[in-house]
Amino acid sequence: MMDADYARRLENFRNRKRVRSDERQSKTRPAEGQALEEKSFKELRAEAKEKGIEGYIKMKKAELIEALKG
Repeated sequence: MMDADYARRLENFRNRKRVRSDERQSKTRPAEGQALEEKSFKELRAEAKEKGIEGYIKMKKAELIEALKG
């Protein structure tokens, strides 16, 4: 049988782990409707790849933004 203190610490640990997992997912998943300038370089590259933009691998962030707008 668990004592109350152990159960409380275990629940706190599980909650922290859940929050960290949610934070990781939010960093990797781009927000819908987010402005291109606010997206990370990785997000822009992924979007350019999805849209089939040629040469996206060699582009800088500003170039990716321009290519995605056009």
